[in-house]
Amino acid sequence: MHPSSRPILATFWLNRQPPSGPARALPLPAGPARIAALPPELVPLTRTESALDFAAATPAYDGELKAEGLGAPVTIRRDGVGIAHVQAKDEVDAWFGQGFAAAQDRLWQMEYDRRRACGRWAEAAGPVAVAADTLARRLSLAAAARADIEAMSPETQAMFEAYAAGVNAFLASGQPLPVEYGLCGLEPEPWEVWHSVVVFKIRHVLMGTWQAKLARAQLLARIGPERYRQLEGPSFDSSLILPPGHEVSLLLGEAAADIEASAEQLGFLAEIEAGSNSWAVHGARTTTGLPVLCNDSHRALDVPNAYWQVHLSCPQFDVIGATFAGFPAFPHFGHNGRVGWNITHTSADYQDLYIEQFDEKEPLSYRTPGGWQPAGHQSERIAIRGADPVDIDVWRTNHGPVVHGDPRSGLGLSLRYTATHRPCRGFEALRPMLQAKTVAELHEAQRPWVDPVNNLVSADIEGNIGYLVRGELPIRSSKANRQLPAPGWTGEHEWIGTVPFEQLPQAINPPEGFIATANQRVVEGDEPYIGSYFATPARAERIVELLSGRETLTPGEIAAIQGDTTSGPARAWAGLLARSGPYAAEAERARAMLAAWDGNLLPGSGEALLYACFRREVARALYEPVVGAETWAWVTSEALPPLSRMISQWIASLVARFDGDCESVDPWGHPWDDVLPTPLAAAWSATVALCGPHTGGWRWDAVHGTRGRHNLSATFPDLASRLDPPRAMVGGDADTIQCASYRWRQGADFNLTATSVYRQTIDFSDIEHASYVVPGGASGLPETAHYDDQLQTWRVHQREPMHYLQEEVEAAAMHELVIRPSQHGA
Repeated sequence: MHPSSRPILATFWLNRQPPSGPARALPLPAGPARIAALPPELVPLTRTESALDFAAATPAYDGELKAEGLGAPVTIRRDGVGIAHVQAKDEVDAWFGQGFAAAQDRLWQMEYDRRRACGRWAEAAGPVAVAADTLARRLSLAAAARADIEAMSPETQAMFEAYAAGVNAFLASGQPLPVEYGLCGLEPEPWEVWHSVVVFKIRHVLMGTWQAKLARAQLLARIGPERYRQLEGPSFDSSLILPPGHEVSLLLGEAAADIEASAEQLGFLAEIEAGSNSWAVHGARTTTGLPVLCNDSHRALDVPNAYWQVHLSCPQFDVIGATFAGFPAFPHFGHNGRVGWNITHTSADYQDLYIEQFDEKEPLSYRTPGGWQPAGHQSERIAIRGADPVDIDVWRTNHGPVVHGDPRSGLGLSLRYTATHRPCRGFEALRPMLQAKTVAELHEAQRPWVDPVNNLVSADIEGNIGYLVRGELPIRSSKANRQLPAPGWTGEHEWIGTVPFEQLPQAINPPEGFIATANQRVVEGDEPYIGSYFATPARAERIVELLSGRETLTPGEIAAIQGDTTSGPARAWAGLLARSGPYAAEAERARAMLAAWDGNLLPGSGEALLYACFRREVARALYEPVVGAETWAWVTSEALPPLSRMISQWIASLVARFDGDCESVDPWGHPWDDVLPTPLAAAWSATVALCGPHTGGWRWDAVHGTRGRHNLSATFPDLASRLDPPRAMVGGDADTIQCASYRWRQGADFNLTATSVYRQTIDFSDIEHASYVVPGGASGLPETAHYDDQLQTWRVHQREPMHYLQEEVEAAAMHELVIRPSQHGA
């Protein structure tokens, strides 16, 4: 039966067993879940901590329930860390089961994602989210998601419909809701099919290049082209200077303010540093004779974690891995028993900003090469918890939605984005990739993929490893909008096509015997043009170093690379310091300590802590004189999230020249012996302030660790200690394979701004016993058993077993829930 024709009504469940403790009968209301089903003390908007009972929000993990719309029973077993293993008799029921299990675990996360995507987060979070909702409405992701559903093939649309049916079956089951609904005075609305698309889009629109182009444009406007060229080097084309004028500068400033105001609530900070590591080693280089595939995905630490582990088994496929709660299939990570896959961000350029001129007397018109044309316009109302609603205007040009600026003032910035400028057919890849039997078949399944552009790395049980750039790369009529916003009225900076699938970089079984990606540059030159700015090369170079060091490696040795904390740039600075000096007092103590160091940022390393302080101080010493004190304060404030990456790129470019023209002088020609003493002394003082004067007590992990924040912590600060997970103190930094970046600003804490949010290892000589881990847990329910029970496993670079074989799934099951079709009788 087509899932859209199946009415969904979960009628009851028999018993509930919490994650620990004995089974117990629990009376629950029948019919649709409502806020009234929660303890009444949760409903008011102000309350004390003692009023909350988080454990009462735990759903049924055991027993049976009935739901109309199923073709046959679906069984959801949960292992010792709460990961759902869904078993179904056909594909449609498997998608239903995935949706139901996701709602059990992550319903509030799904609520957050759909609300922030649609510009409705202020209904939950209050006035703090109005700026985020305004920008989200301008992005028009909801309309794009609906268009994508309409463009889907019947088979793909059926997958999304069945998933939504599973979510709605949970909502109708009468089980308790997450406590966040009571905190905000909300109840969940039905999950519509397009919601799964819009939650995918919001997690990727913020990963594109639009904010980076805006950041570069504002820096250029602040310091001028000559000083900008000093920082960017020969890659900066002076012909790309923005249209002159005070009005354009004001527009750029307004756009930057939009992002700064919305960054935390909309999720910019979670996506802007997105990266990843991935490597595949051919069997010719392993002791088993078969490939090993590893990855770790890098984002900021969402609460709950961005990725949700799950296993789906049915006659059509048997797949395990991780995906986003609210979204069907396994677009990024997993294996099907024959082929495994993972992705890293390609850092591709598939978003452009256009400066649009509007008629101030007639703001519904904007300038085009063919004259003034009417702009799309509509008024929308943002509802706000605890405050009056706000009315906003949303505009659109032929380039896309106007995301910044007010057309009534004469100027605006529109966004052209591959995932929204026309109906996106990329989701047609989801089902075929689950049934691929070889790397070549997996590559072929990616033909329709659009967004985001990924490095897809894979391997199969036949011994192949593969690499593919998947996604839509626009072909532009000029180079101007590669780096900066471009004028939209000239017709000179348009998209004129898409790079054909056959021209996308790919390889199967390369002669090196391995594939390593870490967001580095993919190809030299512009054939095809992928992007202008990539991650600094340190992680990629270290992976290659470790994989090239021996002729053959064991699967364990290959997997252990995930925990490597040696920094190539740290070793380069140590070498430079060894060639410098000696200096006096604290500067010399710092120089000598770092000069003798091996560059390994182990958790207990005192040198690593000193280096982190030095890294900040030397960046300031080198670049503040170029940009000015005021602009340096702005750059390091992270008012625009991409600014931190710009600093990293400047430093990486410098480090690469230590064996060349910067061996004895800095980039501006100053001798290092004149430059280094001040930042070294400042770094020593900063380290003493953090950990005291005795170097034996200095530890990097004393100050460097996770600090995940629940999306309502800012709204309910008195509950933050219960909503937020515990900390995990770690080693590494932004340049190590174990990604653990932090802020550049002097005096800021060293809490992680980006880290590994999903690790996966697949040994193809034993594919049934792959492993994975997240820095949190399967559940999004605070203070429950599986909210953060993988965090310490993740901290020490261990992983949880992927229970894949049916007999092992059953043996590992701690809970078993059966959902039966109601039409088959009670």
